Amino acid sequence: MLYNGNFDAEPERSSAPSPAAALTLVSRRDPRRRILDAMVAVVARRGYDRATVSRVLAEADVAEAVFSEHFHDKHDCFMQAIDELVGTAERRAREQFERPLAWSQRVCEALALLLGTLAKDPDGARVIFVEMLCAGPAPQERHRRALSLFVSLMEEGRSHAGEPILPAQISEAVVGGIASILHRRVLQGETATLPALHRDLAYFALLPYLDEERALAAVT
Repeated sequence: MLYNGNFDAEPERSSAPSPAAALTLVSRRDPRRRILDAMVAVVARRGYDRATVSRVLAEADVAEAVFSEHFHDKHDCFMQAIDELVGTAERRAREQFERPLAWSQRVCEALALLLGTLAKDPDGARVIFVEMLCAGPAPQERHRRALSLFVSLMEEGRSHAGEPILPAQISEAVVGGIASILHRRVLQGETATLPALHRDLAYFALLPYLDEERALAAVT
């Protein structure tokens, strides 16, 4: 602190940064984090094929040598970026399904969280639901594994279903159908409107496992 000529003055105290400000500060100091964020932004804006390392470096404001310390090439950087994006969604879904709530409520709340998160991060949504599907075999396989997790979480619904026995692929059909709708909305630039789909998508997800009355009650 600079001397202000008053020995009796109380020392200045800087207030602690907010959690959001602290996260931003960490991101600025962490070059790897900045590069990953830049990769997502550039791919969402230009597409995976037209994204280049030089554009990512310009977006992140880091030197090429710094990029080389953390990643082998563009593909490696993209894979790490999508793994963090998808991994966060997977972790949050698991946390929702581990809560001591009725299965139908867990489905509704997990879906609401997913739609809200995507709406707040249109770049991430674009990368997950559009660019991963056209960036080659490895990103496509990562996308498939993510959907497989949600399929496994939906399988618990079989214990709530009556007769007749549900088809073996019903959970895969439900998750695939929702993913297809999200893909189309994101592709059309309507990511911000995704939370408005919650009631319809939740009903669609629950109906095969519950009767119509119980499914409607769960989403109301």
